[in-house]
Amino acid sequence: MPSKGRRKSHLVKLGAALAVAAALVASCSQGNKDKAKSGGSSTTVAGSSSAAGTTPGGKSAGGKTTPGGKSSDGTSSAPGKSTSPSGGTSPSEGGQSNNKPPGSKDCTNGNPDTCFTPTKLEAGHKPPQFVVFSFDGVGWHEKWQYFQDIANKVPVRFTGFLTGLYLVDEQHRDGYHPPGHKVGASSLGSFPTKAEVVQEINDLNAAYQRGDEIGTHFNGHFCSDNPPGGNQWTAADWKSELQQFMYFVDNYKKVNGDDSLPDLAFTSKEIQGDRTPCLEGNVNVYYPVLKQFGFKYDSSPDRQGLEWPLKGTTTGIWMMGMPDWWLAGTQHYQIMMDYNMWYSQEQVGTPSPAKSAQDAKVVLQTYKNMYNAAYNGNRAPLIIGNHFNNWNNGAYTEAVGEFMQWVCAKKDTKCVPFRDVVRWMDYQNPSVLKRLQALPPELPQKGRDDQPAA
Repeated sequence: MPSKGRRKSHLVKLGAALAVAAALVASCSQGNKDKAKSGGSSTTVAGSSSAAGTTPGGKSAGGKTTPGGKSSDGTSSAPGKSTSPSGGTSPSEGGQSNNKPPGSKDCTNGNPDTCFTPTKLEAGHKPPQFVVFSFDGVGWHEKWQYFQDIANKVPVRFTGFLTGLYLVDEQHRDGYHPPGHKVGASSLGSFPTKAEVVQEINDLNAAYQRGDEIGTHFNGHFCSDNPPGGNQWTAADWKSELQQFMYFVDNYKKVNGDDSLPDLAFTSKEIQGDRTPCLEGNVNVYYPVLKQFGFKYDSSPDRQGLEWPLKGTTTGIWMMGMPDWWLAGTQHYQIMMDYNMWYSQEQVGTPSPAKSAQDAKVVLQTYKNMYNAAYNGNRAPLIIGNHFNNWNNGAYTEAVGEFMQWVCAKKDTKCVPFRDVVRWMDYQNPSVLKRLQALPPELPQKGRDDQPAA
């Protein structure tokens, strides 16, 4: 597959005009919109028992959040009050959620695994419908607050893929040695201030204590628009990048030269999974590296439709990528990542508030279509990818927030982090899991998933 067709992201530089980003996308990724309509191709994953289908179209996936509470659209947020967005399951169906009622702040007692207890799927029962909400970067205080407000209303816990440089302030950026780039370089635009590092630590601690999972989004967010990045990196490069992420998590006080910084409630040993910057990288190169670090899953390669994840037979890495699905009202396959939908809908521009509101309705209906297909079908986990952002006048934050509130209180549905889905799958009898993985994927259907959003 030509590399141009696999272009996945274009950095929206801090403070740069959105038109610049649109020009970058147009010049390098016009194939995103066209190729997405033609279905997917197959990318063989290292050690996999089968191939993971990928749809090259629409994989820009890389909107970035910049450190210090700033979205990559140039909008900054100071710590402060956020604006809130306007059943349980039976253990016999495979797992018991131990979430306290909405409003509780802590279900972990120091151990996030106590938030969910996997059980064996009984004969004749369907598995629970897992819904995984995940966010890349997670460097914006008000967005942490926004989704915590939702978690106080419905039982939802999610995965935040942390960018390691959000723990390194501007004065100590030389502590980062990015593979193939000069010391202290980053595609994120700027490093946070010391105060913003403190705020990020506090936000991470609050998330961990309420049972959210922290994964890695690596460090400098180097992609094909600022090579070398994931597509060019060697195994040694990936190892260096991941070692530095782990070092920042465990030694951020030393890196920043400040022992008075707050303690993190977790260590690098808690990191079990990743999503690569821009979804880039050769799995045959970086999966063995993930295995060296004891990782359990990766959420980078996408697959068309909704199907049960596969596990690498030699690496032991679960492939937990996002699905490709028709945007509501179209027959256009789109990876379920907010940045990609922004490109498909507005070419990373900012339309009128009324158009943004309609875009949000389309995304929300798309989420609902996928949920209904999975719930009434093979019950494959539904994986949603987002960033902490205000893109398209906040359309994607609004859509995912409303979907959380719509779906996470539903019967037989569990809104949990990747960690819990992996634990559930690993706990099942191999024959049961094999049966689920053998089910055909749920795909969008004409007359159902191509209807306009209300």
